[in-house]
Amino acid sequence: MDKIEKIFVPTDFSSCSQEAIDYAVFLAEQLNATILLTHVLEPISYPIDFAMIEYADDDRMKTVQSLDRIARPWRQKGVRIETHLFKGDPAAEIVKKAKDLECDLIVMGTHGRTGIAHLMTGSVAERVLRTSSLPVLTVRQREEKEGEKIPKEEQVEAPAGAGAPGNWGIII
Repeated sequence: MDKIEKIFVPTDFSSCSQEAIDYAVFLAEQLNATILLTHVLEPISYPIDFAMIEYADDDRMKTVQSLDRIARPWRQKGVRIETHLFKGDPAAEIVKKAKDLECDLIVMGTHGRTGIAHLMTGSVAERVLRTSSLPVLTVRQREEKEGEKIPKEEQVEAPAGAGAPGNWGIII
């Protein structure tokens, strides 16, 4: 590898992903690289009848707008950021698209779950680490100390789709 020119940065719109974006921006500024900010819409499946449901155009539009809201302040500061939206299994799509788009590095957040939480939800970051032929830098979320708030450039609300963090439920 000669030079890092493209940094692939997937986001799930969590605060953990925001920290990874901040780190990727720092690297991009130092290396004069372009950031490819991405989100992967995972098809919604219902275990009752194994049906797969696609996201509505409205959900896709809201997700694109959220990506643009994240990128806007950095673009205004001169950072080169492209935004991309893909569909599929997040880990598989991150690995595939980063390679297809000829990226040199993947920077992504990890929630750092362990035990039962890790067993139940798995880890997209771990699957990317195991399957990517590209270097992967994971950024773990800093813990807030009592009374301390972690500053953010801009709070971005997660899209309303069922795949957004914190949107759990059963539809019958």
